[in-house]
Amino acid sequence: MLLHFVPINVFRETPQVSFFDAGVNGSNGADVVIHHKNAISPPDDGNFEQYYIHNHQVDHNLVIEGSRKFTLINPKWDEPHHVIFLNRAMGALQIPIGTYHRSESGKEGSIVLNQATRDDMFDQRKEFSPVSLRSNKQLRKARQAHPVYWIWEEERIKRVKLDCKGYSKNIKLEPLKTAH
Repeated sequence: MLLHFVPINVFRETPQVSFFDAGVNGSNGADVVIHHKNAISPPDDGNFEQYYIHNHQVDHNLVIEGSRKFTLINPKWDEPHHVIFLNRAMGALQIPIGTYHRSESGKEGSIVLNQATRDDMFDQRKEFSPVSLRSNKQLRKARQAHPVYWIWEEERIKRVKLDCKGYSKNIKLEPLKTAH
């Protein structure tokens, strides 16, 4: 599964000013999501992660300030678990209908603009109800898959998949020595 990132068009960037076009074709919703330090959305259900899932909205999340980690899970995908370390340069992360998702900000917090595309069946009372790993076995199983990571490196988006199969059995751990 390849994720889609809608690029921004930078008009001008100076040390004091960033001026860019962040438009998303077909967008009919503009949601500003402000995270203060160490925010998680949706919040955990005790010791269980929670996720949003939309049935009538495609998200296009663009970081305006800070950075944000998104976790996407879709049991229908060949690779159902993705972790995206999103920053402004990557553009707007598209989250398709039927994809479970959550986001986390670090100690600096973050601001995201979601330019959503909503269909005629969109109802805000139904689109933003968290789903917990506690109660959803299909989501829990997909969450256990090894994640695909998406990062910004060397001025481009990189897709990284770690292959850890078979390594844990052959690793020898040496005891730690106390430093004097």
